[in-house]
Amino acid sequence: MPSKNYPLNVKPLQFLTEDQVQDIHKASLEILRDTGVVFQSIWALDFLEKAGCIVDRDRRRVRFPTEIVEECMERCPSTFQCKASNPEYDLVLGGDEVMFTHTAGFQTVDLDTFEPRTPTWEEYRDCVIVLDALPSVSHLSCYPYYGYEGLTPNMGMPAGVAMKMRYSTKHQFTCYQKGSEYFTIQMAQACGLETTGTVTATPPLMWADDALTVVKRMIEAGFPLATVDGYTLGATAPVTVAGEVALANAHHMSMIVLVQLLSPGHRLLVGHFASVTNMSTGSPVFGDLSASMSNVVWNQMWRHYQIPCSNGSPGYVCPKTMDYQAGYEKAIGALMSALSGANHILFHLGISAEMSAHPVQAILDDDIATLIGRIVQGEEVNSTTLPLDVIKEVGPVPGHYLDSMHTLKNFRQALVMPKSVDRTTYPDWKYSGQKTALDYAGERMEKILAEHKPEPLTAAQEAEIERLLKEAQETLEK
Repeated sequence: MPSKNYPLNVKPLQFLTEDQVQDIHKASLEILRDTGVVFQSIWALDFLEKAGCIVDRDRRRVRFPTEIVEECMERCPSTFQCKASNPEYDLVLGGDEVMFTHTAGFQTVDLDTFEPRTPTWEEYRDCVIVLDALPSVSHLSCYPYYGYEGLTPNMGMPAGVAMKMRYSTKHQFTCYQKGSEYFTIQMAQACGLETTGTVTATPPLMWADDALTVVKRMIEAGFPLATVDGYTLGATAPVTVAGEVALANAHHMSMIVLVQLLSPGHRLLVGHFASVTNMSTGSPVFGDLSASMSNVVWNQMWRHYQIPCSNGSPGYVCPKTMDYQAGYEKAIGALMSALSGANHILFHLGISAEMSAHPVQAILDDDIATLIGRIVQGEEVNSTTLPLDVIKEVGPVPGHYLDSMHTLKNFRQALVMPKSVDRTTYPDWKYSGQKTALDYAGERMEKILAEHKPEPLTAAQEAEIERLLKEAQETLEK
């Protein structure tokens, strides 16, 4: 089944007045003009200085004239397409489209104890197959795990990208480590597709050398880019939402300048990944309401700029098991992101922050994403949804609509039926096994693994992927 984008047909949730939007925008421009951003690569400093930016080479800090920033913001496409190996999975990012993808975890978990552990190769493969099968997962994001048993740490990135190419025909976003993108770009080219290169910021206000190398290589390949910030309110950013968003805005705008000067009109998604500081311990808190409110403000700002935007935090939550807390933290965060117009939301899979992930959780999240997708589509009023002729025909009591042809024709579109929940009466539930949502999700996972068969790579593509993996191992292990 093709993956789904959900059209945002309702008025977007907004927290700011137009004057407040302008206040945050002006603050971001002032940060860029007066404070600046560190770029660690000499080539980037040379290029930006030549383009008219003010460069402090001793501190590798770049300050940006306002007119350059605004000119480069105008060059960003408001919508763009990303190619998948299966054309049914090609992405369209931007506008009023809302889509979901998955998060990542360092490890998998034991479903009996919820103890994290390194996944096997088979478990990694099975996770990718489940993500490929879930209709609410529009594409595959980075990882989903940071490797598997028997794999050296430096090979986690290229081996994961290869796994997703072998067991999914959806578009994928890729990350990087120690120059691994050099090989993953070639993998994509060998398979006749493209990947979106994720570029991670270093808060506050720095782009590291490896991130800048990724930008250069992805632009040379003609592949789209996605920036991700990772600001923590009260630690790497002001504790207030307006201050944090202004700072994150400035950080992303600095990369937009570099990208659009290097390649005018280049495809770019800007991603906000907010978390909050636990003021008792100093550790980051995931799933907090303040992060969700930050996302709403962020989305309002970038919809104002008409540049595709992403929220990374909704799928990363604090619970250590697949419990009630996981459900409400994920649902509230993702719903606020979707209603405020995020084009791209990381959501499925994650359990305990970035510590662990499991495909059963992704299946539970598929139900939530489907429900949210239905909400943002709103409600139509037409002759089908407002059937006056049927109402007149049925009339008052004892009339009913159970045997109405209108009900038979429309109930599948009118009613959203989650797949991992129990909707029976208590007596039926009690005498039919007392299954929980976890039981239903586990059964659905087994069914997917038995029936879903992603289209394999060709023999030539498989051989080239294997060759590049061997070359990557020889290079990255040195």
